[in-house]
Amino acid sequence: MKNKKGKWEWDYNAQIIVDEYKGIILTSYVTQNPTDHFELIPSIEQLKSNLKEIYDEMPSNFQFSADNGYSTDKNTTYLEEKGLDGYIEEKGLDGYISTRKLSRKEKKYNLWEKPFQKDNFDYDAEIETYICPLGEILYRRRTYEYKNKQRITYWTNECKNCIMKEICCNKKNYRIIQDYGNPSKIRMQRKMETDWAQKIYKKRSKTAELPFAHIKQNMKLHEFTTTGIKNTNTEFKLYTIGHNLKRIYNEINKKNN
Repeated sequence: MKNKKGKWEWDYNAQIIVDEYKGIILTSYVTQNPTDHFELIPSIEQLKSNLKEIYDEMPSNFQFSADNGYSTDKNTTYLEEKGLDGYIEEKGLDGYISTRKLSRKEKKYNLWEKPFQKDNFDYDAEIETYICPLGEILYRRRTYEYKNKQRITYWTNECKNCIMKEICCNKKNYRIIQDYGNPSKIRMQRKMETDWAQKIYKKRSKTAELPFAHIKQNMKLHEFTTTGIKNTNTEFKLYTIGHNLKRIYNEINKKNN
């Protein structure tokens, strides 16, 4: 598999969906795709297939969180078309996919190395404006299409009198902020700007990362003993089954004690 630097390695990309309530792994498989861009839809389809064996239909208010690696036009469109986004229907998977801005915030990325980059501008969803780091409001001015993708521009004439104009505007009269891309992706970005969405998404780090840590450290899966995607996939599923059995055993012990 090609790594992020474009070099070939003997690697697999492991995918899991985990229940936040008890830490049970609901789906698992390995892929040779080096990024997570193409894995959200197969994961959800596998989840739906697994849950059909238990439920006649998807449980209501089923919240689903994924990190920024899954943020693509195709994935956000899929969530809306399938009625899985909380903005479309109240029933089904309520999707929360992180944005670059939120991911940097979670990792405590130093945004002030470039104080006037877009990630340092706050968005006010109620009045559809951006607010610059110095408090000036950039209003929504124009919506148009470029290469079949929607672009929305924001700016303010107050930039002309700003003391940081040369640094922020790059010798132009005012700073322009643009939202561009698939409308469903923009809507997801807007959703993730809200406090309630960020509060739900914050649960993801412990929910998704703890099973990986348990499998790697406690179950000693440092490398696969099999080769080939089919055999390795089976091996990984056996490890996730082992993880689930331990979680179930611990829950039974709690009740008995």
